[in-house]
Amino acid sequence: MSNKYIENVRVLLDISTIVQSDMELAEKFTQALERVRDISGAHFVSLFIHDEESGRLEEVATLGARVDLIESINFDMGMGFSAWVAKQRRSVLIPTLRGERSDGARSFISTPLVSGDTLIGVMNLGHSEPNAFTEENLELLDLISAQFAFAIERSNYEQELRLKNEALESARREIVEQQKKLIDMEKFQVIGQMAASLNHEINNPLTSILGNLELLFMLKPDMDDMLKKKLTVIQNESKRISGIIEKFRDMKKVVVGDYLEKYNEKMIDLNASVNASSSNEENNSSARNNVQDRN
Repeated sequence: MSNKYIENVRVLLDISTIVQSDMELAEKFTQALERVRDISGAHFVSLFIHDEESGRLEEVATLGARVDLIESINFDMGMGFSAWVAKQRRSVLIPTLRGERSDGARSFISTPLVSGDTLIGVMNLGHSEPNAFTEENLELLDLISAQFAFAIERSNYEQELRLKNEALESARREIVEQQKKLIDMEKFQVIGQMAASLNHEINNPLTSILGNLELLFMLKPDMDDMLKKKLTVIQNESKRISGIIEKFRDMKKVVVGDYLEKYNEKMIDLNASVNASSSNEENNSSARNNVQDRN
């Protein structure tokens, strides 16, 4: 196995590794073209990628002067000889270019980058000396372009797959967040319904109790001190119960705290729930309005 064959295989592997790396797109194409230039001896190398949306070739990387022929002529896939090569999907070798050229190229090769039935792009090589490129160079470039095209297509596929996975993960997180908000809202609605029940079932008898206590204090101003003290305790605790029910009605969000830490039991922290500033207040307002409507 000749050293030249081994070097050619190494170049193909290098190009595949570079194109499929995580480098920036422009950087990976530039490094890949450097390997093409080194193995081919070209002075100028230009890479054009086929844009599927526009259907035209776009220059993405160039080493040295931009090399293309008949740039003033417009073909289906863009301006210049590269568009014609892309259309025909076959390599072209021009050993000697006649006349003076602005890019300084005197020998030229253009090869399409095709993977299966998919056109990936076109690669052009130029040399400042005539007859610098031969059929051997063309055969090598055909191998390189096939590997180049496969690596680019695979890299594009992997990038597309990553973007889809990121979109799916973002959608999953959004669904989880919305589910959590929905569960929180449902919990709040349940607590709102419970507050309405408490208000109906407890406040009514509390109102009667407090009313009768006030009446007793009015009718018996000279009652025994011990009795008055006991009745005052009943009055205060009744008002406290009424205040607790009021806090249930005024909750902005559900804040849970420890009740019996030893047994890992939780309870609603009413003060924190009433004072909490919740971004879901608009969603929860319907639950509070429901409580007030029932009152």
